[in-house]
Amino acid sequence: MNMLSRVKKTIEKYKMLLPGERVVVGVSGGADSIGLLHALLELKEYKPELIVAHLNHGIRGREAERDAVFVKRTAESLGLEFELGEADAPGYKKEKKLSLEEAARILRYEFFEKTRREFGADKIATAHTLDDQAETVLMRLMRGSGMRGLSGIPPVSRDVIIRPLIETSRPEIEKYLGSKGIGWIEDSTNKLRTMQRNRIRLDLIPELETYNPRIRETLSRTSDILRVEEAYIQREAEKSFGRVFTPGKGEMKGDLKKFGRLHQALRLSMLRLAIDNLNSSLKNIASLHLLSADEFLMSDSASGEVEFPDEIVIAKGYDSFLVTTRSGLAHKFSYVIGSPGKWKFPEFSVNVENVSAKSLEEGREDVAYFDALKVVFPIEIRSFRAGDKFVPLGMKGEKKLKDYFIDSKVPKFERYRTPIFTSGGEIFWVGGMRMDDRFKVRKKGAKAIRMSLVFP
Repeated sequence: MNMLSRVKKTIEKYKMLLPGERVVVGVSGGADSIGLLHALLELKEYKPELIVAHLNHGIRGREAERDAVFVKRTAESLGLEFELGEADAPGYKKEKKLSLEEAARILRYEFFEKTRREFGADKIATAHTLDDQAETVLMRLMRGSGMRGLSGIPPVSRDVIIRPLIETSRPEIEKYLGSKGIGWIEDSTNKLRTMQRNRIRLDLIPELETYNPRIRETLSRTSDILRVEEAYIQREAEKSFGRVFTPGKGEMKGDLKKFGRLHQALRLSMLRLAIDNLNSSLKNIASLHLLSADEFLMSDSASGEVEFPDEIVIAKGYDSFLVTTRSGLAHKFSYVIGSPGKWKFPEFSVNVENVSAKSLEEGREDVAYFDALKVVFPIEIRSFRAGDKFVPLGMKGEKKLKDYFIDSKVPKFERYRTPIFTSGGEIFWVGGMRMDDRFKVRKKGAKAIRMSLVFP
C-alpha cells in the first residue's frame, strides 16, 4: 500500500475529516510534516482548506529561523495561508518545572489552538507517525504506565486534533516525498542522544528489530488494542463514579465499601478519574502509584495516607476516603457570626434564630438549641485544633475532642472539616454531631438560640 492510500484509509477509519473542512496543519519543515501537508493537498475527495502553522520554540537559534523561512516559502509556493508563532520554551520549562520536550509540546498545541480559533478552522492536523507511536509506547512502558499510557498517541483527540500519519512509517513518507521530488529539512536535535526519545529511535528500536523486524507495527497494534479496552473500562468507571464519589471543593470523597465491591480494573480507572476531576495533571501518575493506592485502600488498616506526585494525597478513614491535595487536606478555617441570621461560608451555611424552648426539636444532628444566656455573640466557627476539649451532651466531665472523634469513628481527614462552634472561647457545638452539655436549654420556655447547619 502506498503512503497516500494508507493516509486515506486512516482518515476513513477514524472519521478524521469531512469534505471542505478548514484544517490547521502543524508544519515543522521535517519530512513527516511536509509529507502530511502534501498528502492532505492530494485528498481530492475531501478538498480541505489548509492553513500552515509553524512555531519557533526559541530553542535552536539560527537553525530555527531557517526552518521558519523554509516553511513559509513552502506555504507560499502552494498558495496556502501561513501563520508563524514564536515562543520561549526554555523559559516556560523553567517556570513550570517541565522537561524541555514537554514545555515545547504544550506551547506548540496552544499555538495551534490559537491559530485554529483565529482562522475559524475545524481541525488541527499533526504529523505524528507510526514511528512516533512506537517510541511513545516504549517510553511509557519504561516509565511504568498502565493501560491508558500504553494506549499511546490517540489518532484523534477532543474531536479536533487529527493525526492522519499515525499508521504511516517514516520510510514510507520519505519514499513518497522522494517520488515527487519534494525536499525537506532536518532538525539537528533529532540526532542528540541526550534526549530519551532519540535514544529509543536511534538505538533501542533498531535493536528490537533484530528480534522482530516489524516491531513498530506490533507496538502500534498493541496500543490500538489497549486503547479500545481502556475506553471500555473508563466508560464503565464513569457509569459507577457518581455512586462511589461525592465531589467537594478541591476534593473527591469516596465510599470505601462501594469502592471495594468493584473489580480492580474499575477501581484503578476511578482513582484516575478522581485525580482528573481535581484538575490535576496525570502526567506524573504512573500505574505503580495507582496500584499502591488501591492496595492501601483495600487493606485492613483503618486510616492513613498515600502520597502521589504533584502533592496529590489519598487519605483513608474507616468507611470513607478522600482524594485531594496536600494543601486541601490541611485546610483550616475561622469565621465569625455577629448576630442571628443566615450566614453562608465556603464549606457550609448556618441559620441562627432566636426562639423559645417550646419549639425544641429532636432527632436531627444538623439542628441544635442552646441556652441564649450562655451562647453570646460573636460566635466563632473554626476548624479543629489540637488540645480542644468539650463536655459532650449527657456527660459531666470534659473530653478531648480528638478522643471523641476517635470514639465516633470520624476519619482523621474529616476532623479538620468539622465546624467547631465556640462562644467566649468555649466549644458549645461540634457542628452536626454533638452539643456541649453546659450550653443546653434547661428550662421549658426559656429563650434559646436555634442553629441549623447545611453542607453543600
